[in-house]
Amino acid sequence: MAKARNLFRDPAPLTAMDRTTSEAKLIIDEQFSKRSELTASLKAARLAKEAADAATGVPAKKRKK
Repeated sequence: MAKARNLFRDPAPLTAMDRTTSEAKLIIDEQFSKRSELTASLKAARLAKEAADAATGVPAKKRKK
C-alpha cells in the first residue's frame, strides 16, 4: 500500500507569468466591484429622482437612443 504522505506531488513553484496573471485578476476583480457599486448607486439615485419627479407631477425626460 502506498504511503498517503507521498500520494500527491508538491505544487510547482509559480512562474513570473503565473504571478502576473494572478495580480492582474485581482486588479480586474477590484475594478469590477467598484464599477458595480457605482452603477448600483447611480441607478438608485436615478430611480429616486424619477420617483420624486413622478410624485410632483414633473414629466419625465425622454431618454436618448
